[in-house]
Amino acid sequence: MIKRFFKFHPIHKKIVPYFDHLFLLRPSLFFPVWIMISSGMISSSMQIDRYRIWINEFDLNTFLVFLGITLISGATFIINQIHDIESDDINKKLFLLKDKVSIDFALKLNKILLVAAFIFLIPSGLLNIILAGTLYGIWGVLYNLKPFEYKQNPLMGLLINFAAGLILFTIGWNLNGAVSIDALYLSLPYLLCFSAVSILTAIPDVKGDSKIQKKTFPIKFGERPTIFFAMIAVLIAFVMGVANNDPVISTASLVSLPFYIFNLFSLKLNNVLRTIRFSIFNLAFFLMSVFPFLFLALGINFYLIKYYYWHRFDIHYISFLIDE
Repeated sequence: MIKRFFKFHPIHKKIVPYFDHLFLLRPSLFFPVWIMISSGMISSSMQIDRYRIWINEFDLNTFLVFLGITLISGATFIINQIHDIESDDINKKLFLLKDKVSIDFALKLNKILLVAAFIFLIPSGLLNIILAGTLYGIWGVLYNLKPFEYKQNPLMGLLINFAAGLILFTIGWNLNGAVSIDALYLSLPYLLCFSAVSILTAIPDVKGDSKIQKKTFPIKFGERPTIFFAMIAVLIAFVMGVANNDPVISTASLVSLPFYIFNLFSLKLNNVLRTIRFSIFNLAFFLMSVFPFLFLALGINFYLIKYYYWHRFDIHYISFLIDE
């Protein structure tokens, strides 16, 4: 009865338009943001207490950092959507901008998010504020805006995403310990998995990106080489995770590796989407055993996304069930 109410009752069609401005931040991309911050936290924690799990103490400072970085990331995603309108329209991903939310309002919201984000980050110290500003600079400005527009360059685009992942990891590390050279080294397997997923996300957009002459990694090098590169990155992440004696990333990368191998023999979009989603889920699953509050955040976000897209656009998204 409850399921039928949330799925079919007509009142939800009247409720979901109020979430349009929230979904302009692209909550579906919050998952990798939160996961990379949590990865930094767990790597830092393991330097203090090797095998501690189920850390369920609520810390206000940690919550404010997650909130601030989420808003910063949302601001970069707004900029990305504004400058991807043409390709998103071709790829049938243009749901909000122009039709339901004006570009002028999106730009105003971007500024509001930035101001709010830095206010939330003040208690965590100067380093996190600098890192957050750098994150917006590379992920928002360098990646999307002219004269840089590094998303048009497959190698620079990959480097930008790698750098963004490193910043998120460092912010997480800084929550539990002083940043050192160990943070850079221990972050590498997590960043390899993050980068592998990042380049795979460009494959579903190949059709629209190629029509506007956008040069993404799979357009430049081909889909199969892209999948092969991603597979090698995950394989190296597994080896490094074992070498670092890191049970989280070594296990998560090993569980994800078969999806990448299978994709080499089956260049189907549904398999690529399955690989992306399960790669994110696998790492999140192991992180949640250490940080149970992450389960709460990911769960609420997951079902809010499903609720919104179902009642707003009649789309079953997000789902682990990928149509053949």
